Amino acid sequence: MSQSIENEAAQRRLRAARIAVAYIFFANGALAGNWVTRIPALMDKLDLSVFSLSFAFFGAPLGAILAMPFAGRIVTRAGSRRTTRVAFLFFCASIAPIAFAPNVVVLGLIIFVLGVVSAFVDVAMNAHGLLIERHYGRPILSSFHAWFSFGGLAGAGTGALAAWAALDLRIHIPLATGIALAGGLIAGRFLLRGGDDVAQEERRFFVKPPRQLVALGVVAFISLLSEGAAGDWSAVYINKPLHSSQAIAALGYFAFSLMMVAGRLSGDRLTMRFGPVALTRGGGLLAAGSLTIALLIGHPIAAIIGFAGMGAGLAAVVPTVFRAAGSRSDVPSGMGLASVSLIGYFGFLVGPPLIGSTAKVLGLSAALGIVALVMALVGVLASSAAPAGSAVGASAPEPVVAEE
Repeated sequence: MSQSIENEAAQRRLRAARIAVAYIFFANGALAGNWVTRIPALMDKLDLSVFSLSFAFFGAPLGAILAMPFAGRIVTRAGSRRTTRVAFLFFCASIAPIAFAPNVVVLGLIIFVLGVVSAFVDVAMNAHGLLIERHYGRPILSSFHAWFSFGGLAGAGTGALAAWAALDLRIHIPLATGIALAGGLIAGRFLLRGGDDVAQEERRFFVKPPRQLVALGVVAFISLLSEGAAGDWSAVYINKPLHSSQAIAALGYFAFSLMMVAGRLSGDRLTMRFGPVALTRGGGLLAAGSLTIALLIGHPIAAIIGFAGMGAGLAAVVPTVFRAAGSRSDVPSGMGLASVSLIGYFGFLVGPPLIGSTAKVLGLSAALGIVALVMALVGVLASSAAPAGSAVGASAPEPVVAEE
């Protein structure tokens, strides 16, 4: 009887931890959705061109890339639970100043700091998600990413409403940040203690990533470049070249996020049914085809549908790659995730200036066409998504410890 009660209590703590991590993913996406859908308003406020805005966006991936080696090592040493709690607080504090940026230079610096903090949040919350997945003994990581996408959907929806109401950025963004922060303070208490890949014996702060992770990093690079293109440029493309209103333009990222949610909610089941390689290959081709057709039609409705198809195709790519990277037996989860994320974040790094520079010369439609071409390469590289050795169900999970 006593053992049964203890097991039931452990399961309750595990479910609570899963909800807590889902919230961190959700809030991360919601804050991103709120501010990226207000990019047209930010452009008007600071009188920014597409070209100058692209170099402000350059700061986020640059900061993330510089911080990623530190993030992997700190998550490995301090544990994903502690790092997630602290990093999320700094993440919220880094977003609010965007609304108060007086010029493009200050905006770029703010976004750089946001990129640094995002690196720690991304590695920590994914490592903690994998920890919970190992306790469950079956794939659930895609469901966490679904909550991130659902957050982006909710954030895009509220952002569209804020744009429709012409709500001042200095009210909208701090309000959204404050709500997310309050939830994070509560959720952080329910994260798991114990079971992290803590390696105190490793004295070197930087460790060269295993060669096998490079291919996974390239797939992550393509996916993150494409996701960043949808987040940064979907509203701008529909608003500027297609001459639509800001409220209609926000629906592009809304549709993208909606299909990311649908794809990631079913991603774990599809992974078990078809395998990670087939799922990744099909997703890359769907994303590339959807965006290509939308660009050829050149109408706001077609663009919204195209970004929706792009979201459906990319939905399972990053969770699949992260699972493969974080489930290796020869690398701690934090280090594997950081290594792949480091390569992947170069997609965010080169995306804004690549799209902005191409748009200046050939137009934004042609720039997004390059993104479609790059997404087709996911199908070619899909075989790298096969995990070398999954930790899910490989061994009995360590005991779940509740926080006092």
